[in-house]
Amino acid sequence: MKNKYKFLVLNIVFIFLFFLVIELSIWGYDNYSLKKQGFFNEKVKYIKFHSGIKTYKNEIEKFAKYDEHWGRRPVGLEYNKPPIVIFGCSYAHGFNLNPKQIFSYKLSEQLKQPVYNQAFIGWGIQHMLFQTKIPELYERIKEPEYVIYVYISDHLRRLYLMSFGPWNILNEEFNIRYKEKDGKLIEIMNANPFLNQIKRLYFVNTLQNKLATKYAYGEKNYSAVCNFALKHFIESKNEMQKHWKNTKYIVFFYNDKYIATQFKADLEKAGFIIMTTDELTNENLDTEKYMQPSLHPTEAAWDLLTPKFIEKLKTL
Repeated sequence: MKNKYKFLVLNIVFIFLFFLVIELSIWGYDNYSLKKQGFFNEKVKYIKFHSGIKTYKNEIEKFAKYDEHWGRRPVGLEYNKPPIVIFGCSYAHGFNLNPKQIFSYKLSEQLKQPVYNQAFIGWGIQHMLFQTKIPELYERIKEPEYVIYVYISDHLRRLYLMSFGPWNILNEEFNIRYKEKDGKLIEIMNANPFLNQIKRLYFVNTLQNKLATKYAYGEKNYSAVCNFALKHFIESKNEMQKHWKNTKYIVFFYNDKYIATQFKADLEKAGFIIMTTDELTNENLDTEKYMQPSLHPTEAAWDLLTPKFIEKLKTL
């Protein structure tokens, strides 16, 4: 009997160590890959974006004061015109591209207007809302002519994952999420570091994301997630309009395969201008020319879209 228990314990220890080695290997390779790529600048290292540290919210407030914001502000492009502000995720931020290859730089250079890139890797609609509540945003940026949110369909999955998903108790601190209370969106705080570490495990994270994809785009939940996203957009716009009275607000749908007609109509009704890549070009943006292996836009994609985007702006 003792030998059986001993055998069982040894097997449990072996399995634990086996998975630990796999997890550490994945974590190490992931961080090595990030450091090799251009977007992984000193500020990102300092913030420890992938670590989920609790001071994240304080750091974003601190770095909101920097003119070069995340290293993506178009350096040297200063114009005496009303600025443009861009929100979004890695698409708008410029994943794996240098600062002169990204949307905000090309937009600034061609329009001869200053552009502030408030997008960042892994972010979504809720991160725009969070930033609109930071006073430093309005101290640093005078009233812009346009606020542009670069939207991709995965933003709905991320919103569902943070707020509705069955595993949302495992969310890390930097995964900002909100719940609706008395007609307002209230930030949810998760202060359980143990559960946060569980969520970081590769197999848990993979399962969590697969479940979120299934549920967010399922027929049962899709309209609810769209409606919840709409509330984030509206509250973000309301926050910005307290400071920026005459700004125009644009939602730019980038190659979205899940465009909901009702969602777009509701955004327009709420005062947003809708633009889509389908309106700007007939080119297939999923080809190797326009999409990196990491499934992010290439410089060629922004070279194609930016002048067409500007032409559309002039008609507004």
